Amino acid sequence: MPIKAVPQKIISIDILRALAALAVFYYHSHLGAETAKYSGLSFLNVTDQFGALYAVPLFFLISGYCIHASNTRYIKSRLTLPLKEYYLRRFLRVYPPYFAALVIALVVNYCTTDHYNPGATDVWVHFFLLQGFTITYFNTINIVLWTISIELAFYSIYPVFYFLRFKYNLNYALGFVFLVSVLSIAYFMGRGAIPAPQRFCVFNLWFAWCCGAFLADKKMMGSNDLKQPWYLFLYAIILIAFLGLSFIPNNLFIIGDQLNILVWTAPVLFLLSKEEWLRKHQNSWLVKILAAIGLSSYSLYLLHEPLIYLKNALVHKYFPDRFQLVGITAGIFVIPVVTWYHYYLVERPFINKKRIGKI
Repeated sequence: MPIKAVPQKIISIDILRALAALAVFYYHSHLGAETAKYSGLSFLNVTDQFGALYAVPLFFLISGYCIHASNTRYIKSRLTLPLKEYYLRRFLRVYPPYFAALVIALVVNYCTTDHYNPGATDVWVHFFLLQGFTITYFNTINIVLWTISIELAFYSIYPVFYFLRFKYNLNYALGFVFLVSVLSIAYFMGRGAIPAPQRFCVFNLWFAWCCGAFLADKKMMGSNDLKQPWYLFLYAIILIAFLGLSFIPNNLFIIGDQLNILVWTAPVLFLLSKEEWLRKHQNSWLVKILAAIGLSSYSLYLLHEPLIYLKNALVHKYFPDRFQLVGITAGIFVIPVVTWYHYYLVERPFINKKRIGKI
């Protein structure tokens, strides 16, 4: 029987992706620090922290939401997850743009004399998307690519969550994932110092990522109970814990990583609730720009770091000193345009290849 695909374009999700991608871009461009330097307003330094701490967690929650939302049609039809189709769609969505971005990053690395020149092992580790699991190559060629390793790991183990949701129920699936994450976090916390690959181990973050899937299930399966007092109380606990760990000195980074994802649940639900309004205003220039950036957010995320290095190298080499600030500033606006064309020419064709067959 034919399985009806979930509509691909959700404006609220595109806007959330745009927010996350622009925040990371803002942070890696040091726009807060540079603006503070030239304006004398030192408090602007703090604005860089949004992209440093909270943008990737938002991406993770959106990822959990979107992956499960696209597969709830199978649950509605009482069908098991077609694994071959699922993994092929994930591969086509993630790897071709990633590979193109990796090649671009390598070219920039080798052509800019003041940057890191990776060796063969580093290249092969990144080729096979293993950098997020190593200490040595965690963020060498491109500082953001470690997250793609973790994202791919989430995709790899998602069928376990789907199976438990399909076989039993949503609460059972989320409870199992919660137990796995608690045990994983307890194991690493008991080992003392936690290097980055262990801190961001996929099993540590699995529960928080699956909370995105939990929200998708509630929305896509027609459940309207997320406004019940129990969920509001639970979010209040999350928010209090998040604020406490954010402002009280502590060493509980591995716990804070979970809260940095979970704290986004309410804002995501709020924006999703405004989808109808956004569709009515989708022709406004602000919604159009944000939606376009959201569509190309993966390309912007993958490419912004090497493009920042390339932009700065070209400006410092070819622009007179008095025009360098202008060149660097203009380049900030050029990079999202370049990455949109990367989306259109590299990413989008593979998205279009993800056809839903007849089951």
